[in-house]
Amino acid sequence: MLYRFEEIFDISQIRELAQRFSDLVGITAAIIGVDGTIWAKCNWQEICENFHRKHPVTHQRCIESDICLPPKYFKDSLTDTIIYRCQNGLMEAAAPIRIQGEHIANLYMGQFLLQPPDIAFFMQQARDFGFDETAYIQALLKVPVFSEDKVKSVTDYFSKLAIVIGEMGLSQVRLNQANEHLKKSEQRYRLVVENSASAIMVVQNDTIVFANRKIIDGFGSNQNIFQFIHPEDQASFRAFLDQTRQGASDAPLEGTRIVNDPQKTRWVQTNAVAMDWQGSQALLLHMTDITSQKEAEKAMRKAQLELANSQKMEAIANLATGVAHDFNNFAQIIGTNVELLLAAEDKTSPIYGKLKEIELAVIKTSELTQRLLMFREDQPGCRQSVDINQLIDQVAHSLRALLPSSIDFDLSLQADCKVKDGDPVQLFQIFMNLLLNAKDAMPDGGTIHIETRNFIATPSYAANRPNLRPGEYIQVRVLDEGPGLSDQDLIHLFEPFYTSKQPGQGTGLGLTTVYNFVKNHSGHITCGNNAEKGACISIMLPATRVDHQIIRFPIGGHETILLVDDDPYILHRGREYLHSYGYTVLEAQSGEEAYEIYCQRRDDIRLVIMDLIMPGMGGEKCIGELLGIDPDAKILVASAYLTENFIHNRDIRDKIKGFVAKPYIKGRLLQAIRKAITSDQKQLCL
Repeated sequence: MLYRFEEIFDISQIRELAQRFSDLVGITAAIIGVDGTIWAKCNWQEICENFHRKHPVTHQRCIESDICLPPKYFKDSLTDTIIYRCQNGLMEAAAPIRIQGEHIANLYMGQFLLQPPDIAFFMQQARDFGFDETAYIQALLKVPVFSEDKVKSVTDYFSKLAIVIGEMGLSQVRLNQANEHLKKSEQRYRLVVENSASAIMVVQNDTIVFANRKIIDGFGSNQNIFQFIHPEDQASFRAFLDQTRQGASDAPLEGTRIVNDPQKTRWVQTNAVAMDWQGSQALLLHMTDITSQKEAEKAMRKAQLELANSQKMEAIANLATGVAHDFNNFAQIIGTNVELLLAAEDKTSPIYGKLKEIELAVIKTSELTQRLLMFREDQPGCRQSVDINQLIDQVAHSLRALLPSSIDFDLSLQADCKVKDGDPVQLFQIFMNLLLNAKDAMPDGGTIHIETRNFIATPSYAANRPNLRPGEYIQVRVLDEGPGLSDQDLIHLFEPFYTSKQPGQGTGLGLTTVYNFVKNHSGHITCGNNAEKGACISIMLPATRVDHQIIRFPIGGHETILLVDDDPYILHRGREYLHSYGYTVLEAQSGEEAYEIYCQRRDDIRLVIMDLIMPGMGGEKCIGELLGIDPDAKILVASAYLTENFIHNRDIRDKIKGFVAKPYIKGRLLQAIRKAITSDQKQLCL
């Protein structure tokens, strides 16, 4: 607003004028600023003072009528004066007070009626709000009744009078301002120069002969200007000064580095003009600090690079998942036929060994394609509020028993960090991969630092970060004490199959899986190096304030599990994995061996994980035999090639506790085991 109401009007005078006017015409008057400030109010009606303004609901109606309604009507009305019905049933009139077209206040007239009151309406209103009906109606009858023309005439007169007074006050204000400006012009000039955030100086023969405070504090006077110019920029700065002296150019010089502070280099934009200084030629220089702009440009280039990388990841994901879908179909056909051939082939046959090699290759291929398929498909799972601190603590607890003693964890977890709509399995895998990656970066040992905090991404913060929306997030930072990331690592870190590890030490899919799981959670991930040492991966996941469900990620148990598979590789890998989570694992390479072990150890065995396609008895028949001797046996079926009716016997299919697809997704295998052991209900396919 150019002028404030109190600057233009003599408030005491306007209040006296309003009071006399109200007394003369017998109607309530008020002047209220556009910001809601009441500058004058006169002769409020008894019904408003003693009733409407006393009850909280009717009082709120009064405020809304005075502040909210008139602007709406002014917008829709073709005239300056409007008459409207307030929310408590009385009539009011309002006219805008404008000074040179600027709306600075409103003149209100009321409360009045345009016709005799509707007694029934006001009686009901008195009952609704608990008013004394007799006193309320007596106050109502004191409200004056005016014609609409009279109200408009009176309001127009008063608003025009206010404008005339305002114009007179405005003229005086401008006159006073002009005089004040004239008196202070020289003082303002000196204040501007001396207190300018920019450096202003006069340079003569490369020497600073005049400088404002900014220069004296930063450079000092009587100094050679070139001692503060970065060596690489001195040639361009010299050419700029020469061109200015010759009048060859008046364009500013962009991007000169100033090195007056040994600890920091700053960027400036320099404008120059030739001038006379004490009878000799000189240059007036104006240097503006553009360091923030340069840093913003650098941040923008980084954001553009992130966007390009994101788009590249999208393209790679499309390609990878397309190939994976087709490749998985081929692998399934090969694997199914290999299992059938193995079932029919004698184990002593040379062909049997070759078939086992093919089967192992198919399993490893299936594992690879499963990870590739994660790039585009949001993996199924329970979405719920997840306490991220609890989850990280569980991941660290799980790894402590597996990692060497030279690796330590430092957890700095802010309270109340809950992720919205989280999949515990995917989140567990995210932090498992990150911590293992940090461990690999420190072959000689060190500390992995994990930090969490609540973070608000403002619109300005999100603007420079592609795919990040403003809002509340949980920020998780994983920092190691390794050598850090190279420039190539920073560009390609999340790409499939990119790895800086030695051949055979990694597939290059761990961080790609992290990237895609974070994306599945509408999150954001960045990588960089610490200021001191090591790499830093920062993740932001959408936060929630609702009470979270306690997530007990299935980190293991102490029960005995019978693992049945004709492949020694699968048995070995499964035994080691389940053993690392506390389980005791018994192994069987055939249905016959499984039946024999179960008969001997049935009181100890809490769960059987059964492969279906095996030579000899086979998985389905073995399940039937086990249920025959123990109808309460808990059995999970495992196979890489499950179909809807893979188990032909419906009675057997209805009694098993669930299906687990091979290759095992570790988190889901643990989850399926816990559900099968702790529940008597049939579980869904995992």
